[in-house]
Amino acid sequence: MSLRSTGRPARRALATSAAVLALLVGACGPSAPALTDPVEILQEGAASLATLKTVHLRGAIDGEVPLDIGGTGGGAPLPLDGTTLDADIDVANAALAAELLAPAVLNLRINLVVVDGTAYFRAPLLTGDGWVRQPAEGGIGGDPGAALAGLSAFLSQPGLEPEKLPDVRCAGTDCYSVRLTVSAGEIRDALGSMGSTIPGLGADAVGDVTVTVGVRKDDLRLATLGLDVPAGGAQPLTINLELSKYDEPVTIEAPPPDQVKDAPGG
Repeated sequence: MSLRSTGRPARRALATSAAVLALLVGACGPSAPALTDPVEILQEGAASLATLKTVHLRGAIDGEVPLDIGGTGGGAPLPLDGTTLDADIDVANAALAAELLAPAVLNLRINLVVVDGTAYFRAPLLTGDGWVRQPAEGGIGGDPGAALAGLSAFLSQPGLEPEKLPDVRCAGTDCYSVRLTVSAGEIRDALGSMGSTIPGLGADAVGDVTVTVGVRKDDLRLATLGLDVPAGGAQPLTINLELSKYDEPVTIEAPPPDQVKDAPGG
């Protein structure tokens, strides 16, 4: 075979090698400088909450809260270890679909749907297989978008003194981690009506709350949120939330009408 017959394949191979080399050089090029200021990290994560359209929450809850049915102030401890939460939030449409599973509390399952200004609640231990309907405003559902906006405003406010922790892996990626301590009332007020449903954040709060925030290093979106809440039990209540599926399409619909009844007095 002559040298002339091999010229074109050789040139093609050289061009391919050059293209691969260019890709490798680009991939190894300069990246965004690492953040070291915990205030800046916290504000970047807060800003991502202010712009999101939809998000999925995955939560884990452990610890215990007092079960004070008689209102005597000396309730027995109610363990919440192993409790999980899954929720889709549509901020633009003020919609929410959530499920909470509490195996330590008689395998309690709670479903909540908020759509078109109405909240639908189902807990088989209390409601059977049907749903109970009530207005979302000021009720158990609240406005999930308002809660996220309130959290964003709270985390970005001046005067907070977060501490930078070592970087961690969170939500499947590398994350910055910061921690701060605030009063229970501050977190409750930031979350609006949803904050009042979290044990330990009410007017009878017994201590400050430790907040741990994970912010993705690649796009500076808030990835995790942890709350350590002294709720009055022997073990503090720990709530760890992971945020994912930012701005992905989600459909949230009301339950079938024949499965819904109005709340007493509603």
